[in-house]
Amino acid sequence: MKIGVEVRLAGDAGDLLADARAFEAAGADSLWVVGREDQDPWTLLAALAAVTWRARLVALDSSERPEALATVERLSRGRLVVATRDGDMITLPAAEGDAERWARSDFPAGRPAWKELRAKLEAEGFAGIAIPNDPRLLDLLRNPDTEDDREDLKLAFG
Repeated sequence: MKIGVEVRLAGDAGDLLADARAFEAAGADSLWVVGREDQDPWTLLAALAAVTWRARLVALDSSERPEALATVERLSRGRLVVATRDGDMITLPAAEGDAERWARSDFPAGRPAWKELRAKLEAEGFAGIAIPNDPRLLDLLRNPDTEDDREDLKLAFG
């Protein structure tokens, strides 16, 4: 099951970019930017392209601006993906083979809920899940099969 992280510019931009690098290093498949009225998704995607090297950069609910799309595509060295939404299901075009079906979810209540959510979505044929940026996600990505709940840990980003 692939994991995508929805990133938003809420506080310090440096923190967001450090978070993106930490999620990528922890094994996140993709970083998602959801279009919002108060932010330009293409500018945020360009910044993410500059500080990451492997993770796919997913634009969701973004207005089509051909010049911005082409610029981010070049800056990301081909990692940009423009997703389409149909209800709760999100489709990511695939370079090879069939398109990928993804689901969006809120952050799980704990480690057992995380394990259950991944198993349920995998059984339903989803390729991945996109969840909001949360410091606890780093632990879940780094230790996906750990049984004990470690929610009390305070994880440092970066």
